[in-house]
Amino acid sequence: MPASRPWAGQSLPRTSTGFSSLVERLPHHISCDALHVNFRTDPALVANFLPPGVEPLESGDAWVMIAEMAKVSTSNLDQMWQDPARSSYNECVLGFYCRFGEKIGRYSALVWVDRDWSLGMGAIFGWGKRLAAVDRTRAQLANPALAGETQRLGGTVTRYGSAILRMSVTFDGEGETLAALPGHGGSTFLYRYIASPGPEIPEVEQLMELSFTNVSMRNIRAGQGTLEFFDAPNEELSSLGKVEITGGFSYQRGWTTDRTATLLHDYAGKERG
Repeated sequence: MPASRPWAGQSLPRTSTGFSSLVERLPHHISCDALHVNFRTDPALVANFLPPGVEPLESGDAWVMIAEMAKVSTSNLDQMWQDPARSSYNECVLGFYCRFGEKIGRYSALVWVDRDWSLGMGAIFGWGKRLAAVDRTRAQLANPALAGETQRLGGTVTRYGSAILRMSVTFDGEGETLAALPGHGGSTFLYRYIASPGPEIPEVEQLMELSFTNVSMRNIRAGQGTLEFFDAPNEELSSLGKVEITGGFSYQRGWTTDRTATLLHDYAGKERG
């Protein structure tokens, strides 16, 4: 029998008011102040991180981004100053350039965040997020240590006391100013999986494509990148083998995330079209 009293909320936990929901009502305005390193590795190794039916590019192109993030739900635009802890977080993304059929896109294979509500967004959209300590250099140019001709900014991810990755980008002076981030085009692929809790309840396994609105980028600077992966428990970055760094960058980016995902493939047998 259907419930006579509806529950509300963008995510669990749901209540009659929705006030306790981990994720606030969409859409969300999101921005990042990012360090970004592009790299290449063996496409056969990349394939281990991609959903079924999604193939790596022959070049094995990939990236790591560590960023200070800001999130504001349109349901509470004053949150950014009233409750900064609910609007600020750090994030690291390991992603791969790939294709699904004729579509070329990006897939964020592994994501580390330091806020539980960002973790909840991952469950909705299919980002494989986990809690970790994510840190990056604060590029405050008034600091005397950053006043020289060369700047080196870095970021780290640690989880349960184990190092997962370390990255850095070195800039000569203010770095080379770019009009666009190299290779940052194409679709955004999502993989959403919800395990079955019982023999008569089907699992959910879907491949989706997500579009963003209000996208802008600024202050894109090019430098020299470095990247280290560590052999940490419950992590498998070391399986990517030797990587070739192809670029290092910093930038600021903003966009709006909403319920705009479209289904590309349902692994239970329902395909778009």
